[in-house]
Amino acid sequence: MRLFFSGTLLLTFFLLFNSFVFPQSTAWDIPESRSAGENIGNGLKAGGEILLMNGAFTLINWATGWPWAVPTPESIRLNLTTPWQWEHEDGFIVNQLGHPFQGSLYFNAGRVNGFGFYENLLFSAFGSVSWEVFFESNKAAINDFFTTVPGSLAAGEMSYRLYVEASAAGIPAPLAFILSPAAGLHRLLTGWEPPPASRNLYELRLLLGLGYAHTRSFLPEGQVFSFDGIYSDIGFKFIYANPFEQDTNVPFRHFELAMSYGMQPGVYQEIRTVSDGYLFAFSPLYDSRQAMSTGLTLNLDFNSRGKFHIHDSTINQYSNALNWTFKYRNLLSHDTVMHVKGHGGITFMGSSKYFSPVMDTELNNFGYGLNSKLFFNLENPNAGRIEADLYGYILWSYPGTTYLSSGRVYWLFADLGYSIIVSGRPEAMHVSLGITASLAREWGHFGNFPDTRKRNDSVKFFAAWNF
Repeated sequence: MRLFFSGTLLLTFFLLFNSFVFPQSTAWDIPESRSAGENIGNGLKAGGEILLMNGAFTLINWATGWPWAVPTPESIRLNLTTPWQWEHEDGFIVNQLGHPFQGSLYFNAGRVNGFGFYENLLFSAFGSVSWEVFFESNKAAINDFFTTVPGSLAAGEMSYRLYVEASAAGIPAPLAFILSPAAGLHRLLTGWEPPPASRNLYELRLLLGLGYAHTRSFLPEGQVFSFDGIYSDIGFKFIYANPFEQDTNVPFRHFELAMSYGMQPGVYQEIRTVSDGYLFAFSPLYDSRQAMSTGLTLNLDFNSRGKFHIHDSTINQYSNALNWTFKYRNLLSHDTVMHVKGHGGITFMGSSKYFSPVMDTELNNFGYGLNSKLFFNLENPNAGRIEADLYGYILWSYPGTTYLSSGRVYWLFADLGYSIIVSGRPEAMHVSLGITASLAREWGHFGNFPDTRKRNDSVKFFAAWNF
């Protein structure tokens, strides 16, 4: 993850200062029609690249000493002949961040071989099944499949478009590799070049911060975990294409992705991902003062805040959802603009993690639910920017999946921030300083298990580079 953020920082400055732009066709992101034979040949190439990446993952895991990275003929036989299981104790961060990322590699193996957005589900499924059966010694996990394959759509298409964007800006191939290793591998093996695309970034923001966090986790028997202290933070936000003027049925011609990682080494960590991308959209309102787009979005959100651990934190939340979305802009005066963005819909694959005093271990919980997100922004170049975010989730457990499969979980997240420009001009690259206060809450009710309450509050001072 540190490599990813470091690479993103370098890519940011390349994208800003490199002015070379390739010409763009009107449909570079729509695969060309091909014969059945061409599709079969390219599908076989994509499958081979997926197996190569899975083999590389297994070798890396074996070299770093993970016990499940040693598949055997017996483990393969069992995974081919016995029912797959829902994993009770696997690491939350590894599963809910790692598997969508791994799925994005499978997705992009198909994407760079000329297949479309929905067609790449087949490659994601092939990659996930082959990984579970042939490249791990663990018993195959059905929840890994349902996290990897649907999660690959959002993670894969966003990383593919950012890779193309970086290449169009003249980013060296080894550096662009960080955004999409599958595209980088295909380029290295075949000499493929990304399609020509014009610059599509509507906003790019890099943040460095220093914060203070207050974290508590409670069971009826008493407090389980607490932390009060300082942490450092790095984050970024991509807005791809104009959010307010969209009329398309091509998935992810507009998307938003915000990620951040904060920590006090060995004690506290804070990982956040919030994203959405239009599957289709239209603009019912557009004039010189107002603009609005609306449509169906695919959302991939992740939160892990509290205890520092490679597998789990204190508050653990994951949501892969289909939402109806609107994005509205109003020019209140010649230099003051208001943005309001709202999402609401169904989480079809969600997850949480809870400590069981009965079993003395952390247990996974998988389910479905409802979610809503509201983002407000009021900006004036002289007075500064006010941002307010509020989003919540309800998750009901899928019956019969884990020990916690009778219950529900609630999450509430809120951020309130203010920043002001200290260097540069609003219409160009500029630096701003600001402060953000954040609130996170989680409540869980699981049948015969004790109810759990968790909270994480923080305040953060930050510097932002805005492009």
